[in-house]
Amino acid sequence: MKIPALTILTTVISRPTPTRIVCDAGWKSMGQHPALPEPLDVGDVKSLTLSAEHATIQRTAPRPIPGVGDYVEFVAGYADSTVFLHDHIYGFRNGRLEVIWPILGRGKTE
Repeated sequence: MKIPALTILTTVISRPTPTRIVCDAGWKSMGQHPALPEPLDVGDVKSLTLSAEHATIQRTAPRPIPGVGDYVEFVAGYADSTVFLHDHIYGFRNGRLEVIWPILGRGKTE
């Protein structure tokens, strides 16, 4: 089993159809260049689109889970274009929070 180095945890905020999932993170939270993030454990994905604040997952077949309020984890498509969007990185080991690293360069461009 591969364990990704960087993931983004999102919350499902809408299920407008049985094959569509809308999450509360878009390109302001997950870099999309040069590669889109990849949702985990949502079934077969037909397409993924990012707006500024939302990720919309279109699946190939209906599936009742995840539901509104559930979490969807995304593997970062490119870590560099994701890390600089956040103030902190939370490090987990064996499902437990182990460390919080501040992103010291965040917001420091002049």
